Amino acid sequence: MRSFAGPLFLTLVLSACNAAATDAPPVAVPANFNPTLTLAPLVDNVRPAVVNVYTTQRQTIPTMYQYAYGWPKEHVQQGQGSGFVISADGYILTNNHVVSGASEVKVKFDSGDEYAASVVGLDRGSDVALLKIESPRPLPWLKLGASDRARVGDWVVAVGNPLGLGHTVTAGIISAKGREVPELDALEEFIQTDASINPGNSGGPLIGLDGAVVGMNTAIVSGANSVGFAIPSDHLALVVPQLRKTGTVARGWLGVGTAALNARGVAQFKVEGGALVVRLSEGSPAARAGLAQGDVILNIAGKTITSDKDVYRAIASRNPGDEVVVRYMREGKTKESKVVLVARPSE
Repeated sequence: MRSFAGPLFLTLVLSACNAAATDAPPVAVPANFNPTLTLAPLVDNVRPAVVNVYTTQRQTIPTMYQYAYGWPKEHVQQGQGSGFVISADGYILTNNHVVSGASEVKVKFDSGDEYAASVVGLDRGSDVALLKIESPRPLPWLKLGASDRARVGDWVVAVGNPLGLGHTVTAGIISAKGREVPELDALEEFIQTDASINPGNSGGPLIGLDGAVVGMNTAIVSGANSVGFAIPSDHLALVVPQLRKTGTVARGWLGVGTAALNARGVAQFKVEGGALVVRLSEGSPAARAGLAQGDVILNIAGKTITSDKDVYRAIASRNPGDEVVVRYMREGKTKESKVVLVARPSE
């Protein structure tokens, strides 16, 4: 079983997300840093930009239960997680599941400084939340790196608040990239790491040796030994601007229901793989573009489709209004259609 690592993954885009309200530069490691000797210089520089996140969720108890059972007027539940500052003016990233439903959010720095935080935006689809604190001075902040350039075997450091112990540092490598975690029903594929991640690490940064964030620690495999997952920084860079501007993330919608081809389907359609269209929503972008039930989607916007999940991710990573080329197989012939996406329905 997999579980959240808490109590309940473009140059222009990266630059925009990392822009600070002041000229304060992001956290950086010393020029003479030698990771073969010690990771301490890296840790010393990045730790001031990592926060412990504490939440309070208040639930009003119905009057009838107060009288019948002597229950209090409200039930208060405490939670905890991690986060990291991404701009000198106080924007902080954490996981949606860390702060969703909280009535109060506080963050605490390694220095002991504590601030009340407001929730600027939430994205349940990618489990990302954006917080904001007001500080009288510019804050140390971490740069979002390019996770697509990270390689399996690269050294990484995880910083966070595991088990409520406070600022804790663990180290390991990137064990794999592009991992699917079906239980999380996530839009993105994850970075897998063997850097120790525990409950409370959710929302904390996974940092490369250059001091830049390559991922946000999000989930673990319960009962496993050092199998953790992080949202790639490239995905964070895509959702942060929308969260900051509107508080939500609008995603593209194709309007098809698909199923992965089994071995029999691959042989029948004479393709190496794809996703079979089993349902179209009336008036959807796919229907207007001419796709039909029984088509086999082979490629979307240059991305090869091998499963129904590939369709979901290829479209959900696009914005409403984007035009994508969909290549598909129909009655033994390959066809292409240009599809203009619309906003994904809230349901």
